[in-house]
Amino acid sequence: MVQLCENSDCSNPGKSRCWRCKERYYCGTECQHADWSAHKDNCKPSNRLVAVVDIPGKGKGVIARERIPRGTLLVAEKPRIILPATSKEKLLKSMSLLSEEDKAFILTFPGKDSDLEDRLKHFVPCVGDGNTCLCPTICRINHTCCSPMSGPNTSYTWNEDSKEEELYAIKEIQKGEEVQVTYMSNASNYDGDPPAYLRRKYNFDCRCPGCTRSPEDRQVSGERIEAYNDFVDILPGRFKTDDPFRILVEIEQQILIICEEGFTGEIDGRAYDAFQLCTAYEDAASAKEWMKLHLKCRALYHGKSTEQYKKSVCYTKNPQMHGGWGYLDAGSLKLRGPSKKVLECFYSS
Repeated sequence: MVQLCENSDCSNPGKSRCWRCKERYYCGTECQHADWSAHKDNCKPSNRLVAVVDIPGKGKGVIARERIPRGTLLVAEKPRIILPATSKEKLLKSMSLLSEEDKAFILTFPGKDSDLEDRLKHFVPCVGDGNTCLCPTICRINHTCCSPMSGPNTSYTWNEDSKEEELYAIKEIQKGEEVQVTYMSNASNYDGDPPAYLRRKYNFDCRCPGCTRSPEDRQVSGERIEAYNDFVDILPGRFKTDDPFRILVEIEQQILIICEEGFTGEIDGRAYDAFQLCTAYEDAASAKEWMKLHLKCRALYHGKSTEQYKKSVCYTKNPQMHGGWGYLDAGSLKLRGPSKKVLECFYSS
């Protein structure tokens, strides 16, 4: 039987499936776009892209069931359990009131004996609500460190609109490859001694390529990341006092350095810093180019459905709408957009 295009105004054969849910068929992108308003509420990524399996030496983990292109939304799932994270007292009280079924589910995660509190390390933040949650699939994903040798192939994020935890592929993932995230996703969260930090907080010995380097090599990385964090901390205050051309050069230098250390997601924030610098000096053309890079990185790690993403899209067309446009009262300067090296750094990561 021939599968027909599921756009109601079309009767052509459906040649391809919706890339997100893999359920609905279309003859081409034009019909898929035309049908989106009717389909979007039911379009959820199918968990058949990944599977929870036993990983030798790690317990449970997640693998790809097929080749997954970079940028794919792999999983979007409602939390099985949500607990308040405003205080430890409230969190533990709420945990004690869980059903026996939910407590049993928590105990399926690694931890000390029957200690529920010890398993809180498997929960992830529900950012918008200030809560913490446990998800059936995403919370089974194992860790790897960002380092010059390797890094995670996915990133998870909380979608406040859908109240779901979402998982995006930040690299192409091959069939059968383990899906991995990092528990230290931002350079600002970097600990000077990752193996000791992971042992202390999560009670496991990380054997990733970054952690098995010599202490001397890890120290070099730590010093570079610390210098990068120092740069980021003082950057906003420099807009009023330093040469903007020099600031742009240093932003790009720091992007390249931190990407060499495996933290490609940092491009997001630094591209936005460069965008703000360009708007302050009323350079619309350069501001647009930096905003485009910011949005590409944000979409890769967080998707396109967040309010911040939607709000920022307008700046690629009209940077003058930004509240910081010309705020320095320094007149207009022609700066520049991201260099070829920075763009290659993002696209090749």
